[in-house]
Amino acid sequence: MTTPRFTLVRFREGYDADEVDAFVATVEAEIGRARPDPALADRIRSARFKPRRLRPSYDMGEVDQFLDGLQRRAAEGR
Repeated sequence: MTTPRFTLVRFREGYDADEVDAFVATVEAEIGRARPDPALADRIRSARFKPRRLRPSYDMGEVDQFLDGLQRRAAEGR
């Protein structure tokens, strides 16, 4: 799976794109296992990223929605 691209925002608060990309890449590498992983699901649920403003960053809502899906996949083991 490739790292997702989220909408870049500049004039409103967004998540630091580099942090999000690094976290998603790490999680996607771990999520490929075929068994449920509650610890990984908890790590995804508790992920926090630096908010940024006035420089390109990722739309917070899109990232949150994507992470919700990853969290479900980790909890279900798929």
